[in-house]
Amino acid sequence: MIDPEFTYYDGMTDITDQAKLTRPVFFYGYLLLGYSFLILFFGSSFFLHSRGIFFPLWMKEFDVSRTEISSVVSFTLFTGSCLAPFIGFLIDKYPLRLITTLGSIWLAIGYFTLQVVESYMAFFACLLIFQSVGWVCIGPLVHTKLMVNWFSRNRGLALGISIMGISVAGIVMPTVATFLAETYGWRGAYSLYAGILILLFLPLTLLFVKQDPLSMGQFSDGDPAPVVTRPMAEPPAAQSTVAVYKEFLTSKAFWSVVITFTLMNGVYSALMTHLPAYLTTELGFDLYDASYVLGVSGGFAIAGKILFGWMMDHIDAKGTVLLAVICYFLSTIMFINVNSYLFLLFAAGLFGLGFGGMVPVRSVLLSRIFGIAKFSRVNGLFSLLLAPATFWVLATGFIADSTGTYTTAFKVWAIGFTLAGIVTLLIKLPNRDDAVE
Repeated sequence: MIDPEFTYYDGMTDITDQAKLTRPVFFYGYLLLGYSFLILFFGSSFFLHSRGIFFPLWMKEFDVSRTEISSVVSFTLFTGSCLAPFIGFLIDKYPLRLITTLGSIWLAIGYFTLQVVESYMAFFACLLIFQSVGWVCIGPLVHTKLMVNWFSRNRGLALGISIMGISVAGIVMPTVATFLAETYGWRGAYSLYAGILILLFLPLTLLFVKQDPLSMGQFSDGDPAPVVTRPMAEPPAAQSTVAVYKEFLTSKAFWSVVITFTLMNGVYSALMTHLPAYLTTELGFDLYDASYVLGVSGGFAIAGKILFGWMMDHIDAKGTVLLAVICYFLSTIMFINVNSYLFLLFAAGLFGLGFGGMVPVRSVLLSRIFGIAKFSRVNGLFSLLLAPATFWVLATGFIADSTGTYTTAFKVWAIGFTLAGIVTLLIKLPNRDDAVE
C-alpha cells in the first residue's frame, strides 16, 4: 500500500530536485483552516445556536407544546443523520467545492421559504426538507474531510481549530439571536441568515476551496515531500462500494466508537434546544440570562476542541474520551442539583468543555481506523448509526411535558453518560501509532 505522506523513488526521478525538499513559503492549508472556521461559525449559528432561543417563540407562533417543537428538531436532525452516508459517499467522490456550493443554495432557499410558512406542519416540512440536507452539505462532514485531506501530523489540532468555529458561534450567537428575535422576529433572523449564505458562503467557497495539497503542489502539514530511495509499490486494487461498507460494518473498532458516541452525541443538541426553556420556565431567568449560559457553554467548547484535539495527537485515546465523558456527567449532576446562576454557568462551561472535543476526537478515531481515502464514507455511515441519538431532543421535551420538570430528563442523561463511561473502559480505541493512512 502506498503511503500518501511519502514520495517514492521510481528509478527515474531526480532526487536532488530541491523543490521537493523545501517547505512552501505559505502553506495553503492554513487558509482553508480559517475558511472552515468561518463557515462553521455562521453555519452553526443558523440552527444549532439559534433554535434554543427561538424555541419558545415557535411554541407561541404555532400554538404547540414542547413535545411538538422537539419533534421538529429531532426529526430534522434525524433526517440529516440518515442522509449523511449518501452525502459522505458524494464527498469522497466529488469536489468539496461542489457539495458546499449546492448545500448553501439549498439552505438559503429553505430560509427564504420560512418567511411564508403559516402552519405548524408547513414549518415542520420546511426544516425537514431544507435544514436537514443543507447542514449536512455545509457542516462538519465536509470540513472534517477538508482538514483530513490537508493535515496528517497535526490532524487532531487542525480538526479542533476548524470545528472551533461552532463553539465561537456558541458564545455570541445565543445573545445575537435573542436580539434579532426581539428586534426583527425569528423570520427576520432567517432572512438575514439566507443573505449570509448567498453573499458570503458562495463566494468564499468558489474562490478558496481546494480539494487537497497536491492540487496546490504542496504536501500535508506544509511539509516538504520526503524522498525514499526504493522502487514505488503497486497501488492496491480498488475495493467495490459493497466491500468498503462491509469493511466498516465488520470492524470491531468502528462499532466501539459508535457505541461510545451514541450514548453522548444527542445530549448536547437537547441541551442547546431545551436549556433556555428550562431556565426561563422553571428557574425564573429571562431570555438574555439563558443566552449567556449558552454562550459560556460555547466558550468552554472552544477550549475543549483545542484540548481534546491536542490530546488525540499526543495522549492515549481512551483517556481522552473518558475525560470528555466525566465532563458531561459532572455538569449534568450540577444541572439537577443547583439553581444558583453562577453554578449554572459553571455547569454549562463543563458541559461545553466535554462537547467541544467530540467532533475532533471521533474524526481522528475514524481516520485512524480506515484512512483518508475512506474517511467521508465511514464518517457518513457513522452519522447514520448515530441518528437515534437525535431523539434525545424529543425525549427531553416529552419527559418535561409528562413530569412537569426538566430535572427528570437530566437524570436520564446522567444514566446515559454513566453507561458511556463503562463502555469506554471496556473497549479498545486506536492511538496515533495504530493509524491507517
